[in-house]
Amino acid sequence: MPSVSSLIFYVAVVLFAVYLNDRNGANIKLLESYEHNINITFGPLNLGNDSSCNALDFQLNYKKHVDLGIFFSNHASYMSMVSLFKLWTSQRNDKIFFGTLKLNDKTVSAVAKGPGRNCFEMFEQTVNIATDINTIVTYGQWTLLPLSDDIRSLEICSKDIKSIQNALLYSFFNSVISDDSDNKAHSLIEAWIAAHVSVELLVLKVLHGYRYVPNIYATCGRVYFVEDCGHTLEYHMSKMNLTNRLLVAKELLTLALELADGTAHQSYSFYLTDLTAENIAVKLNETSGLLQTLKVIDWSDVIIVVNNHSLKKTDNDNIHVSKHIDCGPGCLSYSKEEICQSRVSDHNIYAVCKEFLSNDGRLLHEITGSDKTMKSPEKEVKNLASLLNNCLWNFDVEKQSEINRLDTAKLIIKSIQLIYNFETSNITNNVL
Repeated sequence: MPSVSSLIFYVAVVLFAVYLNDRNGANIKLLESYEHNINITFGPLNLGNDSSCNALDFQLNYKKHVDLGIFFSNHASYMSMVSLFKLWTSQRNDKIFFGTLKLNDKTVSAVAKGPGRNCFEMFEQTVNIATDINTIVTYGQWTLLPLSDDIRSLEICSKDIKSIQNALLYSFFNSVISDDSDNKAHSLIEAWIAAHVSVELLVLKVLHGYRYVPNIYATCGRVYFVEDCGHTLEYHMSKMNLTNRLLVAKELLTLALELADGTAHQSYSFYLTDLTAENIAVKLNETSGLLQTLKVIDWSDVIIVVNNHSLKKTDNDNIHVSKHIDCGPGCLSYSKEEICQSRVSDHNIYAVCKEFLSNDGRLLHEITGSDKTMKSPEKEVKNLASLLNNCLWNFDVEKQSEINRLDTAKLIIKSIQLIYNFETSNITNNVL
């Protein structure tokens, strides 16, 4: 006959097992609720009903979250996923989930993104106080509501000082929504909501098809699904050889120029105010190991300027010059007013030079540090090092150099290509 203590221990084990089973069952149901019922009623952001929520099948990729170090628990993967889900619903910042999305005829690697719960709640409260959202259908009412200082809404301006904000917003929203929208008024309201809580979604719509922008696959309520563009540049940085980093530098400078000069979009220029290695994703060719694609994966911090085509591109006097302030990595100083009032700004170029091509940027440390192991002629290496230094330091509003930072970027691109050719002349297979 078992002892009383043994019986008590046995009963305790059974009760604990029942508790765990109930707890796990609840957690699994929570996950199923997220994966199969993503649509949230308030503030849909379908922007023209791109897709039906019922037709979407998004499966979480637990392994990738674990590999990226997002989870800090030793529990089962679904337990960790519950923790991540709670983060999304409790904090205001955009949250992301990696997984696979089944579309009509294929399955793609995708990222589910959306604004945090607090951000939406604050916006909803502001709407209730300031206006009735269902009445915002007339031209003159397109203005942005004043939200909290730590929540960034759409920033759009024009080089034409006579332009008024509601006209800029109305025009921008119309470039976002589809022309064949069944209910244009509803789509405009969705765009207006997104301008407060999900700026990136609008930018992705406007820049759809541009090679440095992730493809957007579908939207469902507050959640939108975009292309999984691979690991970040920060993840790859220490593993990449010089030839790959030269290619990355070239692509970053090309991106910086094209966003400002109207190549990315004829009607708008885009200035990135949070350009870091964590916000850039790169994919490498599986065979050669060389850079295959580079894309910006966070477009939430951007100044959008309406291009004024009456301003001549040869007017160097109307180029905004970013003044360098040595405030450390990840710190970019800028003036929205000065960027908006110029024909074009060198802000994007300055951001690339400061964050990636300086001594602190690490991307081309062989150049900035004069590495003696390089195959390229010393003259060419010194020329590129000088250009990189000039890009960061030799420009200010009071005393500009003979050439502007935009022209310097073009010279840097040519110099990078020349050194890349030297470094790869005797290499048949570049790998990480």
